[in-house]
Amino acid sequence: MHFQLPSNLQQELLAYDPKLKALVREEQSAKAPKKSKYPLGNIPHLIPEDVVRSGLQQDAIHRINSELAPGRFQLFTKLVDVATPQARSTPIAILYHYEQCWYAAWLPQRGEDYIYGYAYAFKNTSAAAKMVPHEIWNSKDQCTEHTIGRGVQIFTYSQLITKEDIVNGNDSRHWRKSSVGNYYRKSQDTAEALTQFEQELMSTIPSWSDSRGIFDRLKCINVIDALDLPYYITKNVIDRANFKLTVDSLIAIFKGHPVLPDVAHIITTPYLKKQLQLEIDRCTAEYNNPYNTTRRSIKYGFKAFQQIMLSIHFVNNIWPECPLDHYRNYYDELRSIRLDYLRNNPQLIDWLRQHMSVASFFNILRKYNELDNSGRISPMSDYDYHLKSFYELNDTFSMIMRILEEGKTLEPPKRWRMPDFHDYVQAEAWKIQHKKETLYQDLFPVPVKVNMGEQDWTFLQPIDTHQLAQWGQAVRNCVGSASQYAENIKKRKHFIVLCMIDSKPTFTIQLDVSMGVMNVKQIAGVGNQRLDHVQQEQYSAAFKLALQSREKQLASNC
Repeated sequence: MHFQLPSNLQQELLAYDPKLKALVREEQSAKAPKKSKYPLGNIPHLIPEDVVRSGLQQDAIHRINSELAPGRFQLFTKLVDVATPQARSTPIAILYHYEQCWYAAWLPQRGEDYIYGYAYAFKNTSAAAKMVPHEIWNSKDQCTEHTIGRGVQIFTYSQLITKEDIVNGNDSRHWRKSSVGNYYRKSQDTAEALTQFEQELMSTIPSWSDSRGIFDRLKCINVIDALDLPYYITKNVIDRANFKLTVDSLIAIFKGHPVLPDVAHIITTPYLKKQLQLEIDRCTAEYNNPYNTTRRSIKYGFKAFQQIMLSIHFVNNIWPECPLDHYRNYYDELRSIRLDYLRNNPQLIDWLRQHMSVASFFNILRKYNELDNSGRISPMSDYDYHLKSFYELNDTFSMIMRILEEGKTLEPPKRWRMPDFHDYVQAEAWKIQHKKETLYQDLFPVPVKVNMGEQDWTFLQPIDTHQLAQWGQAVRNCVGSASQYAENIKKRKHFIVLCMIDSKPTFTIQLDVSMGVMNVKQIAGVGNQRLDHVQQEQYSAAFKLALQSREKQLASNC
């Protein structure tokens, strides 16, 4: 038996009727507007067919059109070293769509004389006008115009980048727009593919591992280009085809430099010129070294040359009559110590000329240079040796400048020796910053001398803050320069007792009193040295004798 269902009931029971359900689905599909097969555009092939076959490009265009934003790219590869254990696939080209614009880049086939090629394509639509980078959108007059589909207008552009183009300044990463970053979800995978392409490109050209620009080495025509010289020195003044790096050629091109011309007569003396030429010869050797992969190593020799030049300038500016033998005998100090960082001004220069001989200055440098040769060289350093910064001398010069700027006079120290020189100037600077104030002398109003075997021990308290500063200088500790010691003496929070052995400043003692008991809070020898067991026993015995002597004085006054 069969029953023809009314149309309304057919719809109600559609779920029970698979044939009618399929027919309805076909009818609905026929009525619905068809989606475009190429919503992003079926663009002309951007990559040369000898690099990527036309069919492969069309497959990639078709797939990219069907992908969501994160997957709209295709990295084309080829197999290399197929018959070896090192068989692998390497990138040869990339095609991707990003924010209304298609981009492509490729590497040349063997025998081609360009570095890489790139291309882009975009529709002439209002949506593209908002999203496509301005420099691309505004390049329509350089593009080829195509009409595809139902009158859709597309612009394409391509260029092969040669070494000459890069040397002339066309060194941008045309294959990668700055907005395609791995920090956006929609471009993370595309950015990773672009990085693989870029790494393969770098493997095809000479490059430096420590240089930001991947074309920096390719742009070098001469070793002078690798030295990072100022633009005003290198622009249009050097015949790069015939230029040789020598002391004389550097002097010639450094005419506008604020330092080198002033010391040219010194660095061209036979010994210095020979040594400096050896330094810069290292630049040429590393530049021509086929196994060198870093730009930094090419600059090492020039950086040493520059350091010595600046050091000589510093000395010559203060002591223009410096004997040439000093530059020769202290060559290592000029090379190893950063003198151009030392602070100075006209007042300091006049003071040094008047009071310090250049021989004393070089002697200070020699002793400092001998102290520490174990400095660690940073992998990022522009020098291949330990370049030292003389902080103690720089601090001393700064303090002298402050003293002189205050309109005060400063007598020269008894001897030019660090750290005595530093401590002397520090004490004098402290006196200017702190007024002279009387300190209590409750324990020892006058010095007390006691005999210990064959030694005379003298205990005393500082009369004023300036005497305390002089003591700190003598024993090389901060008791005179740290204001809290003097402040606490004035507030009677503690005693500062000074001890001399055979008239030589030896110990500094800080004491306080609690419940009638005097306690030693700290005691230090010269240079803040701690007392050993024997010294502690000697000090304890001598101090007891001093207290007994003081007690007798008080008893006799009653």
